[in-house]
Amino acid sequence: MKNYLPRLVVGSVLLLIGYKPISAMNIFGGSDTYKIQWTGTNGSKLFGSYVIASKTPGTASKVEKVLSTIPYEVTFSAQKNTLVSAAGTAGNQGTVEVKIFKNGSECGQVTMVGSGAIANRTCQ
Repeated sequence: MKNYLPRLVVGSVLLLIGYKPISAMNIFGGSDTYKIQWTGTNGSKLFGSYVIASKTPGTASKVEKVLSTIPYEVTFSAQKNTLVSAAGTAGNQGTVEVKIFKNGSECGQVTMVGSGAIANRTCQ
C-alpha cells in the first residue's frame, strides 16, 4: 500500500490540473506567436512601428518600421517573457486602431489622445 501512495498523489494532481507532457507545457522556454493588426480608414497611408523587447537582460530588442496602407498585419514568433509594443498613425488621413494578439488572444489597451495622435498598444 505504501508504494502506491506516491503514485496515487501524483495521479490525482495530474487529473486535477489536466495532464500535459512537460514538453507541451512550455514552462522551460519556448515561444509565443504574435499577430499585430493596423486597421482604420481603408487605403490610408500607415506610418507605424513595432518593438519586440526581451525582459531578459543582455538580449537585444528589435524595432521594425511599418510604411504601408491600412489594413496591414504582421505575424511573428518571439521567445517567452517578451514585451511587444506597436504604434501607428495615418496622420490627418484617417483613424488607426492597433491590435496585438498573443497566441490567438487579444491583449493590451489602445492609448490615443487628440487629432492625428498615434495609437499605441503593448502586450506582455
